[in-house]
Formats: sequence, C-alpha cells, structure tokens
Amino acid sequence: MHIVYNLETNNMEADKVDKFLLANENKFPDYEIPIHKLLNLSPEKERILEETRFKKPGKILLASIFLGALGLDRFLIGDWGKGIAKLLTGGGAGIWWVVDWFRVTGVTKRKNMKKLEDII
Repeated sequence: MHIVYNLETNNMEADKVDKFLLANENKFPDYEIPIHKLLNLSPEKERILEETRFKKPGKILLASIFLGALGLDRFLIGDWGKGIAKLLTGGGAGIWWVVDWFRVTGVTKRKNMKKLEDII
C-alpha cells in the first residue's frame, strides 16, 4: 500500500510538470528545461512557480517591431541598461532595432530560463 501511494504521488508531480510544460514550453529554450528539478519541488517553491509570470516571446517581438527603437522591448524583459541605450541612440540608428527583431525572442527565453532557475 505504501509503494502505491508513492507511485501515485510521483504521478501527481509528473502531471504538474506536464501541465507547466504545456502552458509554458514556448517561453523557454527547448533544450534547457530542467524537468528532473521540477519533479522534486518543495510546496513553497511550487507555489512561487505557479504565481510567477513569464514573458511571452511573441509579445516581446511585437513590442520590438513597433516600439523597439525606443527600447521598450528591452525594458519589458528587464534589460534596463540596453533599453536606455536604445532609447538614447534611437535603436542604435535603427540598426540595433532591426537586429533585435531576430534576437529578442531568444533573449526573452533566456531571461525566462534565468527566472525559472532562480526559483528552483
């Protein structure tokens, strides 16, 4: 009976991890999600993880396309130094602004990954 209980508990944990991955998989680099660490979270860390909002790379990309010359995309992901630099230089005379269209989704995913690692 005790073994069955442990198996059921592990299945519940696996179900929680599966739900988290389905809801957030596009917000992280695919190859870096530490599933083994997610399976053994303490209740406190699990609660923190449930309450944490991760940035959506698609929304950050739209912000980059329309207002990236003002640094809004970098401000939204918490990269204040680069946001101020883009604001003061007009997106690096437009060059940095266009380059960020191709890079900002990856940067957003890495920032999300850093936030996840800080939690677990």
